[in-house]
Amino acid sequence: MEEYQDRGGYFTTPALVYDYLRILIHYITVVRPFAEHNLDSILKLMGASYKEKGFRTPFWAIIRDAGNTYPDDELFYKARNVEREITNEDMDEIFTFMEYELLKDGVDSAAESALGTLAVCRVKYQQSKVRNIHMNSRSRPEGKKETPLFLKDCEKFVNEYTPERIKDYLDRFILGQDESKEILSTAVYNHMLRILHPQEKLLKTNVLMVGPSGCGKTEIIRRLSELLPVPVVITDFSGIVATPWKGRNKEESLLNLYIRSGKDPELTECGIVFCDEFDKIIPSKLYSRGGDINQELQGQLLGMFEGTDIDVPLQDKSGAESIILDTTNILFICAGAFEGLEKIVKKDYVKSGIGFGSEVDKDDSFEMTGMHLKTEHLMEYGMKPELAGRLSTVTVLKKLDREMMKRVLTEPEDSILSRYEREMLIDDGVRLTLTGGALDVITDRVMEMSIGARGLNSVVRQILSDALFEVPTMNGVKEVLITEGAARLEEKATYL
Repeated sequence: MEEYQDRGGYFTTPALVYDYLRILIHYITVVRPFAEHNLDSILKLMGASYKEKGFRTPFWAIIRDAGNTYPDDELFYKARNVEREITNEDMDEIFTFMEYELLKDGVDSAAESALGTLAVCRVKYQQSKVRNIHMNSRSRPEGKKETPLFLKDCEKFVNEYTPERIKDYLDRFILGQDESKEILSTAVYNHMLRILHPQEKLLKTNVLMVGPSGCGKTEIIRRLSELLPVPVVITDFSGIVATPWKGRNKEESLLNLYIRSGKDPELTECGIVFCDEFDKIIPSKLYSRGGDINQELQGQLLGMFEGTDIDVPLQDKSGAESIILDTTNILFICAGAFEGLEKIVKKDYVKSGIGFGSEVDKDDSFEMTGMHLKTEHLMEYGMKPELAGRLSTVTVLKKLDREMMKRVLTEPEDSILSRYEREMLIDDGVRLTLTGGALDVITDRVMEMSIGARGLNSVVRQILSDALFEVPTMNGVKEVLITEGAARLEEKATYL
């Protein structure tokens, strides 16, 4: 390689090329039979190393299998980093180098045969036609590769937003839950820094959100997805199982992220996955023949949350069966109601008698917060210790009381009520007005449903259904008035 460069040959990343060739020849000599220790075998494996839009390539699949067969082999262990860094341009330079080696001592029948094999092995990359390659036949760009556009957007985001400013944005749409909004704002800001400064090896802060249905967990993530320059997906984990042939599996969340990123693997590996209904995989459900299916699934999630290569099956017409995604830089945010967890935490505090323990036992006024919740409580609930350890930050969201529910109905920017007001105003120029009594009735009806703020839309929609149907065909209507009686569905809305 040094001789080749001295004579005008070029490698963009010589150290990477050297490591690649070491792995290739090491594999040939360690795994393949002696009859395959030849140049043709080397060239064929090189030809299988080209990447196609980030999809898995046969060569690296072969090397990964070898690593599983020889888990203590240092070169196979290091191959993952080479796979992540090497590019098609590097492969092209290696083939040019191989041609130089074949031609430098003159051409004979053996060299001609090898050159033919070399050309055939490059057909997959040079699909238009097979052509002769010469040492300086193509221009090679100098300097650093161009920074991906999304990294520029991330840099712009960090320059404009701090954790405090991210929370200010969330405050416009979500009332209360200040502790959780602060924790999530800090976590996503840290995520941006990790993406922009990989050399600093900043810690990843996966988050666990605990809170009853309708308290704002999903809404916080939805609003963050509108703000952040990286893809964010929400995946329902309630149907996820350990065995993919029996139903949905954990790779579905990564596939959703891949699709959301426009099928850009590099952008996908910097995204955020929100695992909704995460508590549904924690309670034990036994196989008919024994064994805990949920324990198995939790074990499978360990590597994904910490960071590893995941083989994600594709469901498109690209022709590729799967894509390898590295989850090291993917941020995972898990959320669920975790019914019964509060009793575990309360029992622990009452038993220990710490601080307010005795008072809690008397008046039953205990309200769990993130400060109370410990890893031991999650383990008692059913979470594997290793999984609990990978969810390094825990936040608890409060149940919405009646006063807060009424505020959620009317105060936030883009509230449910304001959306219906805009719908009538834009379509028909009609103003929507609700009396104070009507707002109280709506709030009471939603509280009776016990599903939190997510019940607001269904209740308001039911009250306005006749008006939304009738008003567009009526002339002269300027205002729709919803009284207390109309909110109770005892009378129709008043058209003014």
